Amino acid sequence: MLLTGERRGRHLASTRMETPPVRGDEGLSRSVSAVRQLFDAAACSCALANPDGSSLSFAAAEGIGAGAIIGVEVPVDRGLVGWAAMSGQPVGVSDVRADPRFARDIAERTGYVPTTILAAPFFDSAWDVLGVIEVLDPGVTAPGNWALDVLGTLAAMFPPLLATNVVTPADLRLAQLGRRVSELVQAHHE
Repeated sequence: MLLTGERRGRHLASTRMETPPVRGDEGLSRSVSAVRQLFDAAACSCALANPDGSSLSFAAAEGIGAGAIIGVEVPVDRGLVGWAAMSGQPVGVSDVRADPRFARDIAERTGYVPTTILAAPFFDSAWDVLGVIEVLDPGVTAPGNWALDVLGTLAAMFPPLLATNVVTPADLRLAQLGRRVSELVQAHHE
């Protein structure tokens, strides 16, 4: 069954408990899960740059299509995830069907075609892109670039997870703080 962002709401409630994070790396999986929860998103994934920098491979995911996206390799010149990696900038697109950078074929292979995508790269100490965190159909809305700013800040915390594969108490506190900030912003705009 192919789902689109419009049909997300009906399906999302049924997948909340059915889609555990997918990845052998527990720290990365927990981080992807925390980002998905923070944004109340249909799905969240993390794609890591391959050593030669020519492509990204999805290494962790949670939500709709998570199992299907793991291991998928995307050239850096394809999709919004590739654009974020190539430009080194976060990107947010509220109607991906109208954006020529969107790789619809890849989304269709997962069984879920989102409406909105947020993507933010993260870097090593030499400012080379290590990967990109991607959020599909976030439920949290806020004015301006708030969502991209928050995602960019969270993405900056991914490199230590890749180096240590350990989630520290500070990481957990930061995720809790992020969820609380998200709740406050959402309540303020209701």
